[in-house]
Amino acid sequence: MNRLPAFTAFALVAALSGQAFAQQAAPSTAPAGNQHMHKFDAQSQLQHLTKQLQLTPDQQAKIGPLLQQRDQQLQAMQGDASLKPADRRAKAQSIMQDTQNQIGGVLTQEQNDKWKAMRERAMEHAQEKRGQKVPAAASSSG
Repeated sequence: MNRLPAFTAFALVAALSGQAFAQQAAPSTAPAGNQHMHKFDAQSQLQHLTKQLQLTPDQQAKIGPLLQQRDQQLQAMQGDASLKPADRRAKAQSIMQDTQNQIGGVLTQEQNDKWKAMRERAMEHAQEKRGQKVPAAASSSG
């Protein structure tokens, strides 16, 4: 259960960055054992968010630096060999949650609602891709 929020955070990044990951995550760039990690691209994600959420120029100016800061923190964390996997997940989750909260503060309620739906779809897609799809009705029934 504790791994779900971290998974959600990574699914969000993957969904919002779209093809930026596929284009930039070459197998030779991933450290051994971290092949599931992707290179983050704040600019591509900002463009995607701008298109999907119809961000204003003011919102773009505020969100862009947040995404860049997040990427820098995640990249620094990936380079920290002293972190245990559980600590790495917890730290990534914290970074992602902080960034989500900050971005949420910049968005309108309508944009926040749409963004939440985007994140949920991304999580569902990632679960389906991993073969972990659990129907909502089956998971809530006893």
